[in-house]
Amino acid sequence: MLKKVMIMLVMALAVVSVEASAALPKKAAITNIEIEGISDADKLMKVIGLKKGDLYTPEKIQHAKTAIIKSLEAQGLYGTTVETKVKPVNDGVAITFDVNKGEEIKIKKVKFVGNKQVPASDLEDHLVNKEGTWFSWIPIIGGGGGKAVPDQLPYDQLRIREAYLERGYLDAKVAEPLMKMDFNKHEAEVTYVVHEGEQYKVADIKIQGKVPGLDTNQLMEELKLKPGKVFDVRKLRHDLKTIQEKVGDLGYAFAEVKPLFKKDPKKHTVSATYVINPHKKVKIHDVIITGNTKTLDYVIRRYVYLAPGDYFSYTDLQDTKKELQRTGFFDKVVVKPQRINDQEMDLIVEVTEAQTGSISGGIGYGSYDGFMINAGVSDRNLFGTGIAGSLNLEYGQKSHNYALSITDPRVFNTLFSFSVGVYDSRQEYDYDDTDDTQDYTVDRTGGWFSFGRKIGRHWHASLGYSYSDVDYHDYVLSDDFDTEDIKPYESYKKSSILGSVVFDNTDDYYVPREGIYSKLSLEYAGAGGDAEFWKSDLKFAAYYGMEDMIDYDLILRYKLHAGYMDDDGYTPIAEMYTLGGARDGVRGYSPGSISPRYTDSDGRKYIAGGNQIVVNSVEASIPLDMITNNMRLTGFVDYGMIRNTIYKNVDDSGWIDRASAGAQIEWRSPFGPINLVFAYPINKKSGDDTSVFEFSMGRKF
Repeated sequence: MLKKVMIMLVMALAVVSVEASAALPKKAAITNIEIEGISDADKLMKVIGLKKGDLYTPEKIQHAKTAIIKSLEAQGLYGTTVETKVKPVNDGVAITFDVNKGEEIKIKKVKFVGNKQVPASDLEDHLVNKEGTWFSWIPIIGGGGGKAVPDQLPYDQLRIREAYLERGYLDAKVAEPLMKMDFNKHEAEVTYVVHEGEQYKVADIKIQGKVPGLDTNQLMEELKLKPGKVFDVRKLRHDLKTIQEKVGDLGYAFAEVKPLFKKDPKKHTVSATYVINPHKKVKIHDVIITGNTKTLDYVIRRYVYLAPGDYFSYTDLQDTKKELQRTGFFDKVVVKPQRINDQEMDLIVEVTEAQTGSISGGIGYGSYDGFMINAGVSDRNLFGTGIAGSLNLEYGQKSHNYALSITDPRVFNTLFSFSVGVYDSRQEYDYDDTDDTQDYTVDRTGGWFSFGRKIGRHWHASLGYSYSDVDYHDYVLSDDFDTEDIKPYESYKKSSILGSVVFDNTDDYYVPREGIYSKLSLEYAGAGGDAEFWKSDLKFAAYYGMEDMIDYDLILRYKLHAGYMDDDGYTPIAEMYTLGGARDGVRGYSPGSISPRYTDSDGRKYIAGGNQIVVNSVEASIPLDMITNNMRLTGFVDYGMIRNTIYKNVDDSGWIDRASAGAQIEWRSPFGPINLVFAYPINKKSGDDTSVFEFSMGRKF
């Protein structure tokens, strides 16, 4: 009876198989492929060996299923199952792979055998297959690890060898790693067997090969490998790159630099010779610009330091890329040489246009300002000419603000710049319905212009003039101020001479990863008007990308703002410094709230401002969007100090310091840079006005 049932079952399956095959058209083409049940389906698409248009066969489907399983096993996922759905569609078939992902194998233990001089912890830092910790999931800090990744074992073998070469063990050998898995417990042990050998020191360094114009003595001073020091393969690579760049700066674009080594096993030393074959000097045949859908060719060419007929220069090539990225006109810039013959090359400049302009408008209502209407347009690259312009119009029941500005960084395509702007605003302040001394209205009208010039590749200097008319009205002032030098609501006119010097060698406008930005600004108010004072500001920022060192896009930033004012007759409170917020420094406090204050006889406190400030910020930024890199998470610590030595009657003439820490999300949105700041005030005092969350738009990171 059992035999009869089995025969009938086999016959039924055969009938189903025939009916399924009959449902498929002969020589059916694959019209669609989908992989479900897994997030990284795009990666699996590349390994299954199928594409739209291929002829369908059961063998190809089985091969694709096997490829998916093996690919996931290589990532440390075991026990994966794949179900296939084949659906007839017109004259073809649509295939769906439903993936049930297997379990991760955890690294329980890592053993090193034979390491006597280099600790296991130092070796394990280089590995992918290593023991995990409770914080392994945290980028950078956790260091990764904990999960078995079998396809990385051959590379781990090379990584250990690299670790020994960094420490001078030139004879070190690493056997093929052994991974032992327990599929029941989903655990694995990995064993690395090494033979260290002896540590080598550098005996001497030589440079061989004649290159006209190359100062080998000066070049030797710049090399990292030094006689008498332990050999380090990282320093060797640095030296090769340095020599290549120096030779490239002399026009030898196709130069070859090869290292030769001579080991002395008895003395445990190694001699290194860098052999240079410069070949022929190379000239630029043409500069070809592609990808610029908006920015005009001549605007791009003024930032390119290599022109047809010039000899190739590696520094000029790198500076060209950085200069174009600093404009803020492009999301991506690629500058690459294209060889024509042994003496000529084309320079290919590929750019991807960035969103440089924005248009905004709207109608709103606020509990304080009432109804408001606003409209604005701005663009850093008007019509692709490189000219920046903005127009903002805002009108409300208690305020209005009109502003227009235009900046041409390269007037008539020269090294000279010009900037001009005008503004008019009114703001009514009504802080306390029961106290009229806290209410006032301020009108501001003014404008400015400046001329500047680019000096070299990284410097810019400018000289200009500004005028402003500040009018306070609709206020009630305490009698205390009749005899005091502090005048909170005093109207004034200011006529100023402005000057600035800027140094900028960063590699990007929005998200620099290397370089320094520094700006020194000077203002003399006293060329007419009421205000008479001197003001100087120094802003400094340094950026250091860690990707080359740790293979992760971590950016370290340090920022400084120092300001000093000196009274020359009359310094209005409105011109004084205040701290607080992302714009003025020390996030976590409300804008303008950190300041020396004056208390009148009725106990009312007034902001007096400060004439000296120092603000320091340390930041660490990591990517949140690994594909477009348009969103980052940045942790920060701010520390700022302010004091007032001009007014005699402030409550505290000493330094007032505040600190904060927090994180911010930096998003390069289609509307411009957006910052979402979450900050915690570290040493807040009684009466401080704090702000845990802050939103800002249009500011560089």
